[in-house]
Amino acid sequence: MNKIILPLILILLLHSCISSTKTTNYLGQTYPDSIPVIFAPGVVSMEGRLEHGISFTPDRRELAFGVLNKDDFSGEIFYSRRINEKWTEPMVFEPLKNKCVYLPYFSPNGKSLLYTQSQADIDNMQTDVWMVEKINDEWGTPKIIRAPISSTSREANACMTYGGTIYFSSNRNCYGKDNCHTADLFCTKPIGNEYQSVNVISEFISPNDEESVFISPKEDYIIFCRYTDNDTGVDLYISYRDSNKKWIEPQIINSTINSKDWDRRPFVSIDNKFLFFTRLQIGETGLTESDIYWVNTSKLFKPFVYHSLPDTTTIQVGEKFEISIPKDYFKDIDDKQLIYSINQNKFDWLIFDSEQMKLSGKPTVPGDFELIFTAIDRSSNRTHDKIIITVKK
Repeated sequence: MNKIILPLILILLLHSCISSTKTTNYLGQTYPDSIPVIFAPGVVSMEGRLEHGISFTPDRRELAFGVLNKDDFSGEIFYSRRINEKWTEPMVFEPLKNKCVYLPYFSPNGKSLLYTQSQADIDNMQTDVWMVEKINDEWGTPKIIRAPISSTSREANACMTYGGTIYFSSNRNCYGKDNCHTADLFCTKPIGNEYQSVNVISEFISPNDEESVFISPKEDYIIFCRYTDNDTGVDLYISYRDSNKKWIEPQIINSTINSKDWDRRPFVSIDNKFLFFTRLQIGETGLTESDIYWVNTSKLFKPFVYHSLPDTTTIQVGEKFEISIPKDYFKDIDDKQLIYSINQNKFDWLIFDSEQMKLSGKPTVPGDFELIFTAIDRSSNRTHDKIIITVKK
């Protein structure tokens, strides 16, 4: 009896391990690792078709993605729904049929779909922000989100937080300026049921476009694309909010994700486990291919300085000292157990207790000493921060 049962158990366990890498939540696709792969080839990403931007509802029962027309770059939005654990074939989203529309984004509660739509009687590149809401499990009538969000300029895409704050890209700061096409990122917080004013996110302004924005529902990180250089074209960047609610300097995302093609239109799953984005291949004749890629977030999220220290700390030579380091000095979106270290071997008078987060010691010589803190997460991503300890006589 045991000889029969044991092989059966092993077979069931093996089947369980194999099945755990696939899920109907993402059209039955095998989970990706840290290297991006094309998402749902032949279903969503089809060779020769220009897919551009994807979004899932938080319950992962609905998806929407954009498709560009090669001839005039008009756009359509395709939609699929999971019914009885099976996904329907992606078809043009019925409420937006025969409209020139782009870049769908489901709100964090899954009850609204934000997108952009070409302005009437203007070329396809001039777009406004629109929304369609779900009523009694049915999608309703699309409505434009009027000023101050939509404007006479181009609003390229929009997304939303749990609190209803909308982030979007626009080239409105170029309005009335000659030869200016640069887009910036903006946000607007609802007051009651209305959006009354918008603010540019000054921390991200550069000479290049900032667009393709994705805001996390908790508003603790933001991903967008920016032109980097002629070698890599457009790349994805990420920024985090610190303890003072300020955005830290954007960092280019890991080179395992960004490529020499154009990487744009990010979307992160509600559980922060997967990054979806669009990769465009640009040739001598222009855009030749555009597909949706996905990747796990092990190389996306890295430790960041959340609760910064003073740039300089002054202590006295020959006197004992103890300095408490904030336990939230660094943070990581998907890892709460960071490993801390410092360049301690350079200072025989300095002790760092990483468990208690305390610096202590008795300096023996005066001078300025550069102290480098390092935080490492479980995926071996590391971030450094430095302070100066000034020892006076």
